[in-house]
Amino acid sequence: MKSRERTLTMLEGRQVSVALHDGTRIDDSNLVSSGRRQARTLWLFANGEDVFVPLDDVVDVWETRAAA
Repeated sequence: MKSRERTLTMLEGRQVSVALHDGTRIDDSNLVSSGRRQARTLWLFANGEDVFVPLDDVVDVWETRAAA
């Protein structure tokens, strides 16, 4: 689990896509925070809104490229 936390921390401030357990995705969002201490949520900025996703709902997170 430490490796996953480290990877998420390294992606903070970058454009990411997130796959969730229910099969939905949040694409091209900004990963604001991967959670600290008791905050077990990803804080994303997507489509002009703050979105908070419980870490337990996250299947995968990957960096996306910005449009050229």
